[in-house]
Amino acid sequence: LLAAKTPLMYVGGGILLADAADEMCELAEHLSLPVAHTLMGKGALPDDHPLILGMTGFWGTKFINDKCKDADWILGLGTRFSEADCSSWESEYTFSIPPTKLIHIDIDPAEIGRNYPVAIGAVADLGEALRVLNRDARKIAPKGVQRPKLVAEMAANRKKFVAGNEKAMRSDAWPMRPERILADLRDVMPRDAILCTDVGWNKNGMAQQFPIYTPGSVFTPGGFATMGFGAPAALGAKVALPGKVVVALIGDGGFGQNPALLASAFESDIAVIWVIMNNHAFGTIAGLEQAHYGTTFATVFEKDGKSWSPDFAAIARAYGIDGVKVASAAEFKPALEKAVKSKRPCVIDVYMKNE
Repeated sequence: LLAAKTPLMYVGGGILLADAADEMCELAEHLSLPVAHTLMGKGALPDDHPLILGMTGFWGTKFINDKCKDADWILGLGTRFSEADCSSWESEYTFSIPPTKLIHIDIDPAEIGRNYPVAIGAVADLGEALRVLNRDARKIAPKGVQRPKLVAEMAANRKKFVAGNEKAMRSDAWPMRPERILADLRDVMPRDAILCTDVGWNKNGMAQQFPIYTPGSVFTPGGFATMGFGAPAALGAKVALPGKVVVALIGDGGFGQNPALLASAFESDIAVIWVIMNNHAFGTIAGLEQAHYGTTFATVFEKDGKSWSPDFAAIARAYGIDGVKVASAAEFKPALEKAVKSKRPCVIDVYMKNE
């Protein structure tokens, strides 16, 4: 890694499972390694850290994917190099291994070399491995490594990306722009709040655009990508961490899988805030279906040719839960602030543009 010209660190959810985010950050800072991550590795390095690259793959950006593709050495930590994170393993998009050389450390021996050949593979607990790497890095290179040009380039890219979304983040359009929903939510949520997502725009948009500042504070369904995960997962998070603000960011399709969870919230006074990004569709599936097949069959909710959705705020009130149906973009942020202050379970139903 010290001899490499364009090295980077690629981290997955294994870093968080091993509770090794601090050790990972220490090594990245000492060697000035840019940190890219999988969906499940989101938040392992805070999104305002100068060395953060961001998420790779289908929902990553070209800048991030190109940096991974052009790396000469990659240190992979706690990742299985799954399909979505690796753009279906097509070498022209995210990773080109080889010629890029891979060092892969994981606690599961079956993952080493499974999707990409390794130059160095190690089966180890990530906390233990990183403590050794940090110790030796300080012995071999006591002054560390500086890459000011790269850090400045990454900072400029992050600024450019946010600027590109700025208009949508401040838009008063109705239905709401998803970027505005995420921006208002980030403004209101405490830095260490717990966020649980479902699948669809709420998951992919969060991973690409929503800053996470505290390792282990976001829970999202990777792997099987199970629709319906986010709403009940937030109940568990709030029971485990009652002092934290807990938000479930979820689509109307996902929330509709199991609205009866509201009974548990009512009976046990579990103060979760459910933000329903309601695009009247299985939106991500509709988008992919349209792109590949020119149809949105069975994915867009309509009645007599008109867009339709259940009134989830009314459903919440029927369960005894606070329910707010937002009627304009300007109403969303105050409704969210009120819900946080109330310390009561609350459903906020927001009509969102399916884009």
